[in-house]
Amino acid sequence: MDWHLIVPQEGSFTQAETDAAYEIRLRCGQPMLVIGPSGKKQGTYPLNRQAIHLAAQALTGHNLARYEAQLQEGFLPLPGGHRMGVCGHMEKNGLFVFSSLCVRIAHQAKHAAAQIFPRVHGEDTLILGPPGSGKTTLLRDLIRRNAQQLQVAVADTRGEIAGCFQGTPQLDIGPADVMTGGRKAEMMMHMLRAMSPQMIAADEIGSMEDMQMIREIHRCGIKVLVTAHADGPDSAAGRPFLQPLFQENVFRYVLVLSSPGTEPRCIRL
Repeated sequence: MDWHLIVPQEGSFTQAETDAAYEIRLRCGQPMLVIGPSGKKQGTYPLNRQAIHLAAQALTGHNLARYEAQLQEGFLPLPGGHRMGVCGHMEKNGLFVFSSLCVRIAHQAKHAAAQIFPRVHGEDTLILGPPGSGKTTLLRDLIRRNAQQLQVAVADTRGEIAGCFQGTPQLDIGPADVMTGGRKAEMMMHMLRAMSPQMIAADEIGSMEDMQMIREIHRCGIKVLVTAHADGPDSAAGRPFLQPLFQENVFRYVLVLSSPGTEPRCIRL
């Protein structure tokens, strides 16, 4: 995907800048914004609704109407493991009038877990960090490395971990089993019953339903590898859907990230 061409009239960005980006944001009335390793860079021209709609068309291979049902969820997986998040007004027929797009660009970082893996491999692990800190990138590499030794099943609700497009992984997560398209807890239950996993992984747990399922997995002797939004174990342990997991000592390790590309802080519980 030539990311720098999704807004053809915007010539402020090189292909190298957009290829290295973590996110590209398009907002009505604002210039294109690229967020990458060097920080944020803004384009020159304010965008209108037509420009945002044309960008959405380009990102979906000029077949936007085909994905109307999926867009009602607020996001759409793209080929290559990328994701387009959408905001705007939803009409009664399900069509979106776009006011902004957030394109999250997947990067395969096979070194992300190189330093930490010898400590946490095969262990119950919780990855914490704020949005955009690199949790999914670290999770993906931990899955890939664990899957060389264990039977790993992945509940990939949004298709971001394995970079799934139409159910097929686009990114290397090793010989792991992946399920997409359902509720996290529901998919974890299915894989627990059907796939004989030794470890189950999931991204962004955030509900009591998720918590109950992780407790069940742990009680069955299956390892868990999950992420959640929090800036550290103290704040995480105070959240209702995480508190019981800390009280029952589900996790052996907590990995705390602050920003993409940084080494996680490793805490043994």
